[in-house]
Amino acid sequence: MNVRILCAAAAALACCPMTGAQAQDLTGSTVNLAAYCCTAPIESNRVTALLSATVGPAVEFPEGVLTSLDPNLEPVPVTIDVGASTIDIDYGAGGTTAPGGFNGFVFSFTGAPAILSVSVDPSSTYTPVVTFEGNSIFVNEAGLTLTADSRALINVTPVPEPEIYAMMLGGLGLVSALASRRRRK
Repeated sequence: MNVRILCAAAAALACCPMTGAQAQDLTGSTVNLAAYCCTAPIESNRVTALLSATVGPAVEFPEGVLTSLDPNLEPVPVTIDVGASTIDIDYGAGGTTAPGGFNGFVFSFTGAPAILSVSVDPSSTYTPVVTFEGNSIFVNEAGLTLTADSRALINVTPVPEPEIYAMMLGGLGLVSALASRRRRK
């Protein structure tokens, strides 16, 4: 068989995953959300009811669903949509968040792939500090001034399925073997 054809086939195999082996995303997983203030995202600092939703095509947390646990604290109107690989936080009113160690949201996922990285998209109109640990994402807005059009889009990168890595390694191994064979001739 022609070595060029084999190399082209191996390269295609390495670069193009087969049907059924796709990168995973957050769709179908369960996301729990709560807001915390003012020192750390721990249970004693939780200031809203804990909400739960399934990630899908609808807005998971429409404006008004975050309810305060403190009758003296009224949450700022916010709509939060968790997508396949994004979290979209869109404020309906403004204000300044309390300063401190942590003032913001925690998103915890179950039934989702492991999270590889998170980042604030450049199209965002404000920049919270975003971190993650395990399958929890922390959005810290401590001391930020928000307006009625403040919006943060957070990109979430889940770990690809193991089959994708296996196919890439297999394809690279095949290309390497063919190149080695060609060098020997």
